[in-house]
Amino acid sequence: MPKVAHPEFSNKKRHSRTLLGVGAAVGLALTATLVGVTAPGLGHLGSEPNAVGAIDAPNPLASLPTIPWEGGPAYWSKFPMAKSAGWTDPGFFPISVFMGKPEHAAQLKSMGVNTYMGAEHDGSLISTITNQGMFVIAQDEWTQDEIGSDSKTVAWFISDECDIGVGCTGANAQENLIDQKSKVKRVLAFGDGRFTMANYSNGVLDTYWAQGTMAELVNLVDVASVDKYAYTSPFVDNQMLQSPHWPVGANPVSAASYGWLADRLRSYQTPEGVHPNWVFIEAAMPLLNDPGSLTVTPEQIDGAVWSAIIHEARGVAYFQHNNGATCGFYSLVDCDQGRLDQIRAINAGIQSLAPVINTQSYQFKFNDTTNTMLKAYQGSAYIFADIGLGQSPGPKRFALPPGVTGTTVEVVGENRTLPVSGHAFGDTFDGEYSHHVYRVSF
Repeated sequence: MPKVAHPEFSNKKRHSRTLLGVGAAVGLALTATLVGVTAPGLGHLGSEPNAVGAIDAPNPLASLPTIPWEGGPAYWSKFPMAKSAGWTDPGFFPISVFMGKPEHAAQLKSMGVNTYMGAEHDGSLISTITNQGMFVIAQDEWTQDEIGSDSKTVAWFISDECDIGVGCTGANAQENLIDQKSKVKRVLAFGDGRFTMANYSNGVLDTYWAQGTMAELVNLVDVASVDKYAYTSPFVDNQMLQSPHWPVGANPVSAASYGWLADRLRSYQTPEGVHPNWVFIEAAMPLLNDPGSLTVTPEQIDGAVWSAIIHEARGVAYFQHNNGATCGFYSLVDCDQGRLDQIRAINAGIQSLAPVINTQSYQFKFNDTTNTMLKAYQGSAYIFADIGLGQSPGPKRFALPPGVTGTTVEVVGENRTLPVSGHAFGDTFDGEYSHHVYRVSF
C-alpha cells in the first residue's frame, strides 16, 4: 500500500534528514513538591541492606512463573563496547534522547539522560558528547574514522522507521526489509564490538505497514524501539484504533498506550524477550501539524514512561524536537525551569529504581483493575502498578503473593506506608497516568 503522506511522518522524515544532513544518580534526593510527579528513592537499596533482616532469606516469589527476558544487565556482556562502558552495571538503565545536539551533552546529562540515540552530525567531534560521560548510539553519518575507538560510543543506529519506509529506500515492505538487512550486514562487518539498534513505528500495529516483514525487522537488531505519540497526535490515536490488537473501547490518549506499544513490539520477538526493547515518549509536541495536536504534560510523560517500564521496556527514548509553543525546538534543554525539573525528577526516579527494574519479573495477578510488574530484591517484593487500557482510576486493592508476610507496605518515594489486612492492601490512583511502586518485605 502506498505510504501515507501524513504530517507526523513527513515532518519527522524531513527533520531526520535535516539533522543527518547537518552534519542520574541512584538515590538522588529531590524533595521539591512536583504536582503529579514523584521521584522514587530507594533508601533500602544498599544503604540499609539488613533493615528487614531478609536479604539472605528464601525468595517466596521463586515458585511463581517468570516473564521471559533477555537477562537484564548481563545481556550487554555480549557486546565488548557496552560491557567495557559499564552497561552491565545493575544500577544502569538507558534513558536516551533521539538525535541530540552534541553541544547539549552537559545539559542533557543534568536532566538524567545518559545516552544519545543518534547525534546531530554538525561538525562536532563525538568526544563533545562522550567526554561529558554520555553514551552514543551513532547513526551512519558518523564514519568509522570519526567514531574510532571511542569507548562510550557503544552501538550503531541502523535506521529510523524503516517499517514505514522512512529510514529505508524500498518501494514496499519486502524491499525495505532487504535494505535493512544490508544496513545491518554492513555494520556487523565492522567487527568493532558495538551492538545494533533500530527504531520502528506503525509496523507494530499489524495493520497495513510492514506486512510479512515486521518480525524479521525486529529480530535483525540487538535492540529495537518503537515510537507512537499517543498523547499528542490525533492521527496516531486513530491509527492505533485500527490495530486488530487494540482493546475494544479503550482510549488511546492515555499512559497505558505506551505500555501497549511495548507489548506489541515484544510480540514480534522470537523467542519473546530475546533482546531489550525501548519505547519512545514525546517530550513536548513532536513536530506535528495535524488538527488537534497537543503538547504532552510532565504528568503524562511520567505515566507513559512507567507504563512502558511496567510492560518490560528496558530503556526509554525521548523525542525532544518540538513545534509547539510550550518549549523551544530542543524541549529537554530550552524550556521553563519548572517543567525541566519535573522531567529531571522522572528520570531520577527511574535511575533510583534501576537495580530493581533490572531483575526478572514474576507473573502474579494482584487484581483486575491495574497493570502490574512484580520483582524481588534484597528481601522484599516490589510491585509496580499503573492504570491499564480499559481500566479506571480510583481505589484499588492488591492481593499479596503467597509467602510475602510483611505487615506494612512502603509506597516508594512518596513518604507513606499502607497497612496489610487480610494479606492485601489498598491504595488510590487519582488519574489515568497515576502509578505507584510498593515495597513489602517477605
